[in-house]
Amino acid sequence: MKPTYTTRLRRMTALALLLASVASPAPALAADSFEELLDRSESEGNAETLFSDLEALRRNKIPVNLATEEQLLELPLLSAADAARIIDWRRMRGPISSAAGLEAVIGADAARRLAPYLSYEMPPPEAEKKKESPGKVRGSLIGRAFWESPPRAGIESGKYAGENLRIYSRVQAVTPHYGVHLLQESDIGEPQFDDFLSFNVHAEKIGMLSRAVVGDYRLSFGQGLVFGQGRYFSKGSDAIDGVLLFAPALRPYTSAGENYFLQGAAVTLSPEPFEVTAFTSSNKLDASIDAGMVTSISTSGYHRTVSEIAKKDTLTERVNGVNLRYHYRTGELNAGIGATLAEYRYDLPLKSLDGQRGGQLGSLEASAVYHHAQVFGEAAFDRNADALSWICGVQADLARGVTGVASMREYAVGYYSPFAGAFAERGDGSNEEGFYLGLKARALSNLNLAASYDIFRFPELDPKYYALPSSGHDARLYVTWKQNRWIIWDGMYQHKEKEDTKKQLDADTVFQYYMPVPKTTNRVQLGLTTLCSSNITLKSRAAFKSIRSQFTTGMESEEGWLLYQQLNWKSGPITMKTRLARFDTDSYEAGLYAYQDDLPLVFTLNNYYGRGKAWFIMLDVAPAHDFSLTAKYEITWYNDRDAYGSGNDLRDTSSPASFNVGCMWRF
Repeated sequence: MKPTYTTRLRRMTALALLLASVASPAPALAADSFEELLDRSESEGNAETLFSDLEALRRNKIPVNLATEEQLLELPLLSAADAARIIDWRRMRGPISSAAGLEAVIGADAARRLAPYLSYEMPPPEAEKKKESPGKVRGSLIGRAFWESPPRAGIESGKYAGENLRIYSRVQAVTPHYGVHLLQESDIGEPQFDDFLSFNVHAEKIGMLSRAVVGDYRLSFGQGLVFGQGRYFSKGSDAIDGVLLFAPALRPYTSAGENYFLQGAAVTLSPEPFEVTAFTSSNKLDASIDAGMVTSISTSGYHRTVSEIAKKDTLTERVNGVNLRYHYRTGELNAGIGATLAEYRYDLPLKSLDGQRGGQLGSLEASAVYHHAQVFGEAAFDRNADALSWICGVQADLARGVTGVASMREYAVGYYSPFAGAFAERGDGSNEEGFYLGLKARALSNLNLAASYDIFRFPELDPKYYALPSSGHDARLYVTWKQNRWIIWDGMYQHKEKEDTKKQLDADTVFQYYMPVPKTTNRVQLGLTTLCSSNITLKSRAAFKSIRSQFTTGMESEEGWLLYQQLNWKSGPITMKTRLARFDTDSYEAGLYAYQDDLPLVFTLNNYYGRGKAWFIMLDVAPAHDFSLTAKYEITWYNDRDAYGSGNDLRDTSSPASFNVGCMWRF
């Protein structure tokens, strides 16, 4: 008799518990909480940029006892309220000597998450001067190569101009006040080795110069309604984190993503109590053009076929603007207000802008931190007089170990910013209203609970096919239980009701028309992390998803499940990670996402869909302290198809595989 889904889950759970029970005593388990957030996501978000920023912070830790409030806020997901707590603690009680001491200031969860990026030294002036010496250079050199087996149809037929190889290289060097970054990438099938090049030089922390960047950079102001290029996570990754926008105003761009950055020059000056950021950009975009009109802007970044190459760099985008902030501090009140004005213009008219070549953007922002509460808000407008979008909210510690957030948003149908990164169900900062509640509590010393509820409404469900209102809601529950020093359980449940616009048929299948389809999604995820010994860790996950869609012809149901077991082993300079996954889903939409370990600075969020099993093994060797070699092999065996992909991306096999090798030298 074929084992059922429940039987498989019981067997996997029993095996993990057995291994945990026979394990020898080992140090307390410490999971990477950023990876935990990514594992809950169903969207890539801006995680590649996050990984790059975290790598830089690991190499250049922020001294918690010396950093200013602005420098502390360089840390992803450190709230302004927590930064203020650190400053106040230092002023009232003295330096923070360890990660354990930091827990007393900002809580155990936040301290655990940020521990790898902070240092606690209190050097004398001479040592501090030596540390800040402009002659001290630190950086990294990274190289990677990726290829697939078998190749895609476009490679074998010659329709792709390049080879079955993806190449990536990056050089980064920084001193305490200066830095340079150069990145190159070419995707599989692209003929040019330098298909994508990114370069910038920057200076920072020189007098009232906070930061200056020449080259590629990104901007984040307020809550991201005008510029939100520093938002790392999409809604739903965590009940609290991700609602507020945590990002410095100006950052050098260090990702291989070929979109959502500016190219030119920008500077942030901080003549207290003001902070002003001025920027100018002229960037080339990929676009489809018909009779002098831009019909669409391509964001895939691929330049493999004749048609894709023809779209490359065909549209010029120019941006100019300024952001001004005023900071006010008295006693325990730390407040700030700001304004942004920007203009963007393209050298050709855009169909999506009703034939216009660009527009003007403006916003007002405000935030205030008092005791353990932070209020925040931003209102933005564009070239349309009635296109006003706004968001406001409050995040506060309600009791010891209990944090809550409440937020309201109303984004106008006609509002549009190409650079927005707003907190939203759809994420583009337009055509949406909503109210969000989030709560996180440490119920016991080893038990964390969190919940969120978001009710949203779209004034126009689909402006093209169904321009009428639609509403929905999304509820989530998160649980993390540290059973003992070696075992951590984490779980998530999601219930979501939302309408999608889809083509439907009438009863006699004669007429086709677009109508809203009510859809109910339930998703359950259970994970177990077990430290079996000082060098062996097991990670197990089970996930289930069901979708019920109400069409005019009746109810349609789709389901999917995922099971995987991962083994992490480390011995001296050698680290091995391997995972075997089984999955069975009725459709792509019922697929289940899971974060997957990859080469340094590579982000992989797999969508397991169809029927089959997948396996990967990754080996990392560090023959020297600052040098490492990494290789990864990945293969998927599908039971429901004879070929993978379609068109030029078709691979004539039911078991596609890939290889990835790379090296990193830190200096």
